[in-house]
Amino acid sequence: MTDRYTVEKALDLVARSDDEAYGVLLEHGTLELGYYKPDGIDPQQPHTQDEIYIVQSGSGLFVLGDERKPFEAGEALFVPAGAVHRFEDFTEDFSTWVIFYGPDGGE
Repeated sequence: MTDRYTVEKALDLVARSDDEAYGVLLEHGTLELGYYKPDGIDPQQPHTQDEIYIVQSGSGLFVLGDERKPFEAGEALFVPAGAVHRFEDFTEDFSTWVIFYGPDGGE
């Protein structure tokens, strides 16, 4: 049987998480599937693994290093391990799937 990972399940996990912004749906080996819905600001710091965001809803600006680029729902964004990144000026409905994978330090 295959597990299903729905937005509704993800939002429930986010609401029950310690920070009420990030919920983990699946962990398997080095893979982690999460859902991120920050409220107003994105306080995250660089991560030890490579990361992919798949924007579910909303829009705003995505900062990666010295670059700031607009993003919108339906886009996929890659962040190499250790890179400074964050979402800025995002709409209230912003949320994104998050996939961490690979060894510490990136591939």
